[in-house]
Amino acid sequence: MGAIAPKKNLETFTARIEACIQAAMLQILIIFAIVRSMKPRTLSNEPLQVKPELIGARLASPMRRALAFIFDTALIFFPSLFLAAGAAAISLSYSDPQAFAGMRTFLTDTSLNTKEGEEAIKKVLPLLARHEMLGMPSAARVALEEGKIDEAFELVRDYGYELSLQVGEFEPPPPKPKTIRVEISKLIPRSIRFLALYGLAAVYFSLFSSTRRGATLGKRMLGIRIARLDGHRLSLWESLERFVGYLHIPATLGLPILDLWRDPNRRMPHDRSAHTAVIRVTGKP
Repeated sequence: MGAIAPKKNLETFTARIEACIQAAMLQILIIFAIVRSMKPRTLSNEPLQVKPELIGARLASPMRRALAFIFDTALIFFPSLFLAAGAAAISLSYSDPQAFAGMRTFLTDTSLNTKEGEEAIKKVLPLLARHEMLGMPSAARVALEEGKIDEAFELVRDYGYELSLQVGEFEPPPPKPKTIRVEISKLIPRSIRFLALYGLAAVYFSLFSSTRRGATLGKRMLGIRIARLDGHRLSLWESLERFVGYLHIPATLGLPILDLWRDPNRRMPHDRSAHTAVIRVTGKP
């Protein structure tokens, strides 16, 4: 029986490698088709021009930009959390109805020491092991792979559980001793995970940035706005492109933040990709 776990893990690893190869081949084909369809271009001065009226405009300070971003993030955090949890619940209800029923009791029951709570944990444990949730003892994983759910439950009977929503690719800190961390993002299918985690934020930042004011609610409060260098209003696509540029910051360990002091116009990578700068609103103190 001891050879079952390595064999199953090898099959899972092989399936993941095959899926990655297929996804990579599809991306290469799409990129090749896009490149083939492009017409030859010549260098122009369009992205390099700055509207004369913008020259001399007071730039937004790093503190104002940071406070505006914190406000915007706090504003959409809980709605994004509910959206991610909803996506996980809908996916789970179709892919594993038994685990979904157990998860509902698992999340709503104030005490898991009751008979109903114990049955809910038994239904959820295979799901937690399948998604490799942190904190689950290896002995319990082996027991679950061998179909010994009662034995696995006894091994985690005195364990606690904590819900978590990880955004980004950071390595999370280990859970507390005898605590299993239930990572919500792992319950969302990979095909829609990015949309579930970042979709609301993308809509929020893109829509507000493309308005006539060129500012999110946080930027309005702090008296700053996004200005395209040529003076034109940002399109919805350009605003989305600028939002995606935010992801460059954590991906490079926060180094682009230094551009707020290093760059003479305080332009970060997402500003340069959309040809924008963040300036103070005229008439604001």
